[in-house]
Amino acid sequence: MVIRHARGLRHRERGAALVEFALVSVVLYLLLAGALDFGRLMFDANALQDVARVAARELAVAPIRADATFDYALSCDPASDANCLIDLKSRIFDPACLVVDLNDPAVALDPDGFFAAMPVVNRALRSLMITEPSRPNLLRYAGALLNDDDGAGCSAVGPNGQAAPTGLTVAIPLVDARGPGGVESITWVPVVQEIRAAVDADCPSRGPFSLVYLAGQDDCGPLAADPLPDRGLAAVRVNYPYQAATLSGFQSSPPTDIDPLPPNISNVITADDAGVQQNNVAPGAPVEDPGAVGPYAGTFGLGRQFALAGRTVRPFRKLISAQAIYRREAIE
Repeated sequence: MVIRHARGLRHRERGAALVEFALVSVVLYLLLAGALDFGRLMFDANALQDVARVAARELAVAPIRADATFDYALSCDPASDANCLIDLKSRIFDPACLVVDLNDPAVALDPDGFFAAMPVVNRALRSLMITEPSRPNLLRYAGALLNDDDGAGCSAVGPNGQAAPTGLTVAIPLVDARGPGGVESITWVPVVQEIRAAVDADCPSRGPFSLVYLAGQDDCGPLAADPLPDRGLAAVRVNYPYQAATLSGFQSSPPTDIDPLPPNISNVITADDAGVQQNNVAPGAPVEDPGAVGPYAGTFGLGRQFALAGRTVRPFRKLISAQAIYRREAIE
């Protein structure tokens, strides 16, 4: 009788240990997931700040006409435009180099050599590029994968030649608002952009890069006076959509009379690409990505994760924007 009672106690102790482990393991998982993802967040933020400094510095010392705008300087081609003094797309930043086909012979034979030939900002962005299980041959910048309407290839010419055009580029969805269930309203922003007022986002002439404001060349309509007190600045913003691999996103619950920060565990953000509203035109058609799961999966690169009860939810997300400002030093 005593032996049977002792065995029963041992079984109950084992059961209690399993319950305790199950409870503690949840906390340990959350701590581990948070440490890994927020560590990655800090790494990405530091790397992005270095990229912004490189971009601003290179633009500050590039020999560009005094009245050139930021957008014009980074996109003009001296081979076809007499006013364009230097090809900054191949020297500083080329949007076509945001996606690299690792199977292309020009890349596969010597990836380091190919990246060494890239424009300096694209070279610095290499540490922030990702691969995905659904497209293992593509190394790309994080964000939404888009069809490149220009059809131009990356300007880098490595030791084994120039890679063929991938027909793809990347843009970043900025979430402006979320509706019921977390359905997003987004505005497309480029990876590299000039620091301008939000209302002047599509008005290059109103940016600080040009030393003079040419009202007649203002695509948004002439202003009576220069909108800026200071000009001749290389003011650069570099955007990066940090999206967690192990943490899901939740909307905040509205405060109540007795609780200013009520629990939001029921306000999970559902991954609903069909309901996403675009507030501006994307620089290319988003690449369809049905069924793929990952931090940057989905048509708009907003990510998909599987959750309990068979739900598909968004990952935790923050848009990191690093900025740097240098005064222009070389002016033609």
